[in-house]
Order: sequence, then structure tokens, then C-alpha cells
Amino acid sequence: MRLVRPEDWRARGIDDLEPAAWNALRHGGSACVVAGPGAGKTEFLAQRAVYLLETAICRAPHRVLAISFKTDAASNLAKRVRQRCPPELAERFVSLTFDSFTKSLVDRFLNAIATDWRPTRPYDIAFPKTWQVEEFLTLSRLKAPQHWQADIAAFSATDFESRVVGSYRLPMVLQQPQNAAEFAIARWWATQLRPGHPSSLTFVSINRLAELLLRANPHIRRALVATYPFVFVDEFQDTTYAQYDFLLSAFFGGQTIITGVGDDKQRIMVFAGARRDAFQRLQADFGAERFPLLFNFRSSPDLVAIQHVVARALDPDAAPTVAQAARQVDGDVAQVWCSQTKAAEAAYLAQWLANDMSTRGRSPRDYALLVKQKSDDYERELAGAFATRGLRIRNESHALGKTSLQDLLCDDVCRLAIAMFRLGSTRRAPAAWQLASSSVLTLRATTCDDETTAAKVEADLTVFLTTLRTDMAATAPSRNSAADFAKRIFEYLDLAAIGRTYTEYGVGDHLAIILEAFCLHFFASADGAADWTACLDAFEGVNQIPMMTVHKSKGLEYDTIVFVGLDDRAWWAHVPGDPEGVAAFFVALSRAKQRAIFAFCQQRGGRNNVAELYELLTDAGVPEIAI
Repeated sequence: MRLVRPEDWRARGIDDLEPAAWNALRHGGSACVVAGPGAGKTEFLAQRAVYLLETAICRAPHRVLAISFKTDAASNLAKRVRQRCPPELAERFVSLTFDSFTKSLVDRFLNAIATDWRPTRPYDIAFPKTWQVEEFLTLSRLKAPQHWQADIAAFSATDFESRVVGSYRLPMVLQQPQNAAEFAIARWWATQLRPGHPSSLTFVSINRLAELLLRANPHIRRALVATYPFVFVDEFQDTTYAQYDFLLSAFFGGQTIITGVGDDKQRIMVFAGARRDAFQRLQADFGAERFPLLFNFRSSPDLVAIQHVVARALDPDAAPTVAQAARQVDGDVAQVWCSQTKAAEAAYLAQWLANDMSTRGRSPRDYALLVKQKSDDYERELAGAFATRGLRIRNESHALGKTSLQDLLCDDVCRLAIAMFRLGSTRRAPAAWQLASSSVLTLRATTCDDETTAAKVEADLTVFLTTLRTDMAATAPSRNSAADFAKRIFEYLDLAAIGRTYTEYGVGDHLAIILEAFCLHFFASADGAADWTACLDAFEGVNQIPMMTVHKSKGLEYDTIVFVGLDDRAWWAHVPGDPEGVAAFFVALSRAKQRAIFAFCQQRGGRNNVAELYELLTDAGVPEIAI
């Protein structure tokens, strides 16, 4: 294809970028792109990727690697690049999560890991509960020498692994502990690498093993650097100790250019080991230049003004952002609703949402219910009142095996399977056909240039779908029939071909995790469904109001957000003055495009610990209304 000179390149698929974004996009070295809510971080990264590929600044066969923290963010970025870039260039853009990238290295080069640290093949993925970590620390303290016991007793179960284990560089050869931390770390690893048993690794451990792998095998590191001269890291403020150390061992001192994008005011993963100095380290270690973006393309001017009050509580020097979206609602754009009981809160909220949808012509997916934690509990408390108004809640933080509903729905295999089911339930589904046909061609290793083979593959797909459509029309949805049809579709797609074709499924158990989650959710959606269309609508959440935790809402946006449970009980771990709590509040507020509502219910708990959050809303002119 014809390449473009850098000076002639223009943004793809959008009108323009803000001036500061253009400067960051064209910058020739590493960069810290500091972008607040609604600044278009994902769009910026997509545009920079297309710029690097279309101008041949990233020449073939080199690739651009994008690392995100969430599966949906990685998928969204890859999708945008595919939409804005010719296919032959877009295929050199690799978008993965941090955990999937490091896991792929560990799985591929497991035999190259030092013997003392080498896990079994296969190994299990562990998700230890807080109580399990507490028990481990208690036993470690009791087993430790007397002079180390006090130090071990001071470790917190909530961040022991993320902070203590995550920040520890594994030596090439196992060594005797020299202090209390090393004693506890050695015992922690011993619980995961048990001789004679399958290893059971956490993702922190996998990150650390990937770092050790590169440090111990320079030839693997050189191959990595040669493949990826450009690396993007989204939500850089959430980079953990283990993840940053991996980046350092992988790309420090080479020719790789790192672009870190994020916002310190949205750092809400400190509990999971996020470094508080990630941007400062990137500037110091990689010579990254700082580029603040100041436009907000998401929220109305009124909401941007409220957000700035909270932003200044996190950073007194925070520069005002410039709203690019227009206001579309009358009255207050933000309110605090105060109720006496959970029942009254649920009834009022359901009625208000139903009326607002009807009056403004909005769909349920334009709204989001945000909670701090325990979304399953809030779903149970609200579902009945919502049902009386004809509304359904979709709990996107709900766990499905080893993943969540939100992560399942953005997975490529899940989307492909649902497209096949849509084509089996109806003759008219052009978007589903486009996805299915292009994916099957890819799985069969066929290009559009090979017209004869491509025609044969599409003919085969048509025959399969015709039979599937006939059988689905003659079969009512149920758990058993859903299982039968799912088996047929995955056998047709060929799981082995999926593993060969898609990098993220080629190694490890990611594909098995997705298949398990798909079946759990699909069988439940089929149970009691009137027909297959209703089953698929339930699966995808059509006409349902999404509910999720604040952490799951990162990167998303909605016309109206309702934050339920702004009280001491839900925010039990919040300490006044803690910036992470204020940052979580800031993230919730900044998901809204037109309106933000905060619900306080006296029956749920008091508001002493979270008084500072209410003070910020008061300072921003947000009224409280009794309901």
C-alpha cells in the first residue's frame, strides 16, 4: 500500500486532535501522556498506532505493542485500530492485557525459567482470598525466627502480595532469607511451587516470573525488543511494582519507545499494588517527556466544573479542563438523593429511571448503576422494585468462573460465537454475518485474494448456518439445547484453529476460562427464554441497565450514572484524607456525560467517614434532595 509522509498524515476516523495530543503523537521519544476523564486516551493511542504504521515509522516486520489492564480496553483499542488502518498494517498492531502478555511469555518459555522458580506445566491460576492471606501470614509469623515476627505481624493481608511479593526481584538461585520480608516471600512462593504437585500461580507471580525470564535470558529479551520498537501502556497510573519492573527489564536501555497514558487523579488500584510514582519513574528511567491533555470530550460543561472541584482535592495544581460536549438536560446535572429505607430508595430510583427513559427517549444502556463493592448484594436489593417498572439490572461485575461477565462480553471468541447464534436465529443480521464470515476466513487461513478458496469457505459457512437455523427454529431454548448448539458451533469454529490464529488463546488456559464462562452465562440465558432471540438478548444485556463496581467502570461512559451506596458501610475501608478513596469517587463522577446522581440511604449506613466526599459535592454546588 502507499505510505504517508509524517508531515502529511492526518487523523483517521475523527475530525481532529487537540494541539497537545498532536505534539504527543508526533513525539519521537518516550512520553507520559497525562489525560484526564473524557480526554480520549484510547482514541489517542489508536491514532498514534495508525500514524506509526501508515508513515512506516514502525517498519515491517516490526510491531506496535499495546498493553492494557482490562480485556475490554485491549479489545476496544484493537478494534479502533482495525477500523482506521488498512488490514495489512493493522495486523502488526498487538493489543493485550498486562497479565495475558506476561503469561504468554511464561507459558512459551517455561523451560527457560531458572530451575528453582520453574512452575509445572500445566499450572493452575490462583486467586487467594483475604482470609487465606491472613492465615498464611499468621503461620509465617509463628514459623519465623523471633526477631522477625514483629515485622511479619505488621504486613497487611490486603496488599502483602501486591506490594511485598510484587516488589521483590527473584534471584537467579534460591537464597536463604536475610530479613522478615524475604522469609515471608520465600514461604509464599513455596505454597505456589510445591514439589510433586501442580503449581498454582497468581498473576503477580506470573509477572515476576516473566521479569526473571527476561533478566536470565538476554536472547529472549533481545527478540522482544527487536519485535516491538514501540510500546503503549494504557492507564499507566495503575502499573504495579511487578509490572513496572517487567517493563524495565524488558525495554530499559534499548531502542524501544514507551508511551504511557493515564491520569494520577484516577489511581484507584493502589490496593492492588499500583505504584504511586509510575509516571515519575517513566520520566526518569526512559527519559519520557510529559504531555498534558486538557480537552474533555465526554462530559457537559456543568459536570466538568464539578469534576474540577474533586480534581483539585487530589491535585491542588490541577489545570481546568475544557469541555467539548454540550449540555442536553434541564435542571441540576448532579444531585444527592437521601432516603430513609432501602425499599424507598429502590422504588424511587426505579420509577425515576423509567420516567426519564420515557421522557428523554433513552435506552436502559444509557444509564449505569455504580457501587463501591459487592454488586451482587445491591442487585438483589434493587431487582424487585426495578422489575415492577419493567426494568432489568445487568450485573456486569458478576463472576463467571475465573472471569467476569464484563470481560466475557468483550472477548473475541465470545463475540464470534454470539454472531453465529444470531445468524442461527434469524436470516437478517448483516453485522453478525460480517464478523462471522471474516473470522471464519481467518480461522481457515484464507485471504480475500484467494477468491476460489474464500468462496468455498463462505459456501461451507452458509451450509452450516442454514442447518443450524433450521434446527434452532425447531428447538426451544433450554440448558440442554443450549449446550448442544454451543458444542456444534465451537466444533465448527475449531478450537485448535482459534488457538493457532489468536495470540491470546495460543498458550495457557485463557481459552478454557472463556469457554467455561460462556457456557455458564449462555445456559443461564437460555433457561426460561421465550425464544432464541430472547436468549441472545439476555446474554448480551439488550435493554438492561448495567450495574458494576467503580473499578469495573474505568474507561466507560454513560449518559447518566447513579452511584448507589455512598455511605460508611460500603466505604468501610475509606480513611478521611485517603487519596485513593477520593480518586475512586472522581472516577465514578467522571463516567457521566450528562448527569450524575449519588444515592444515600440511612438504612445502609452513616456518612461520617465519607463526609469529605459530601463536602466536595457541596463545594461544587450539588444539592441534596430528600426522597
